[in-house]
Amino acid sequence: MKKLLTHLLLLFPFCTFSQINKCYTDHAKQNYLNSDNAMHRQYLNQEAAVRQWISANKDLIKNQKNSVVVQIPVVFHVVYKNATQDIADSNIFRQVDILNDCFRLQNSNFSQTRAIFDTIAADVEVEFCLATTDPAGNPTTGITKTQAPAGSFFDPILGFDNVKSSATGGKDPWPSDQYLNVWVCDMSFLGLVVVLGYATFPGGDPTVDGVVIQYNFIGFQTNGTTNEMGRTTVHEVGHWMGLRHIWGDGQLSAPLCDSTDYVDDTPNADTASQQSCVIKNTCSNESPYWTLAGIDPPDMIENYMDYSYDECMTMFTEGQKVRMLGFLNTTRASILTSPGCSTTSVNEIYLDVVSVYPNPAKEKVVVDPISDQPFYFTLSDVTGRLLQTFLISGKTELDISGFSNGVLLYETEQSGKQSFGKILKTDF
Repeated sequence: MKKLLTHLLLLFPFCTFSQINKCYTDHAKQNYLNSDNAMHRQYLNQEAAVRQWISANKDLIKNQKNSVVVQIPVVFHVVYKNATQDIADSNIFRQVDILNDCFRLQNSNFSQTRAIFDTIAADVEVEFCLATTDPAGNPTTGITKTQAPAGSFFDPILGFDNVKSSATGGKDPWPSDQYLNVWVCDMSFLGLVVVLGYATFPGGDPTVDGVVIQYNFIGFQTNGTTNEMGRTTVHEVGHWMGLRHIWGDGQLSAPLCDSTDYVDDTPNADTASQQSCVIKNTCSNESPYWTLAGIDPPDMIENYMDYSYDECMTMFTEGQKVRMLGFLNTTRASILTSPGCSTTSVNEIYLDVVSVYPNPAKEKVVVDPISDQPFYFTLSDVTGRLLQTFLISGKTELDISGFSNGVLLYETEQSGKQSFGKILKTDF
């Protein structure tokens, strides 16, 4: 009885507003920190690396479009205990479309964004595809189906992260450095939906890395709530790419305006909007982005990283875009060279022209062409800015130690054939 009472007390915070907690990510992060003393320092080091990358690339990224849209392979693991929870593939297809619409600023409800914010809305230039190649190199639909034992628990109270392991009734992840894993399951507790989703931040335990979504909130589904438009997954993928809630998650019991989401152009907010679309202005201590313009902006209920109704969510900001790209070029950089959305890797596609290895690389790469005929080999960063052009004649070793960590784009032409690809530069 005492143990059950403890679980019910833990459940109480999730039942204080409409019996639904939109996001469990910050609580999940605390669980991970409690179980791993070294993780806090790891998060701090990652923040420092991202700040360094942003400092070197921020203005360039904001002022020009990337030459290449980042593509992230996704695998949806549907873990079900009955036919209702075994959702149709069409819901997953629609969810991928919603992710792409929202991250590419093509969502139809963007027109309702208020004028004070619509000019800083960002096309993140990130797209998501259902994986076409599994970790073994075999063709896949990007969807796995697992029937769980009837007595399995996947809620955050009794079954936190159980869905991520076959040993606890769920499904083991695909390699998280190559795929975004999204688990779809029933997280209800005693028949009550208490959590819609949660995610891991970059840099955590790879065996649990990914996103978990309550099964009836994938895609467009009539679920009797104001969260029927697939924005829960957009919100959680934002976390997976390094974004915090726009109010900063700093307050415990009392509303505060002194926390940060590490993004300057998202106005401060004292708390979440708590699943409403009420226009409000809860903080006046804004970042220089706003104060230097003499503006005290309202809370950004349009932002995907708030808790507003799905119909109110319309945008990420330019600052959030920069932060996400910062993580994609540091902590999550390995996913940019994943072959998950194609049947062959980036380099293998053009092996008849040139081979570039090792990849990832720390200091040097070898360019191995099909012939000794001289040709130019150009390196650019993810914004399309030219970094250096090399004249290659035969197998050549190039020094890349002077370039910033992250993805380098290369382009060559030899014997009338062009080759394009990516090199992941890293310190390890």
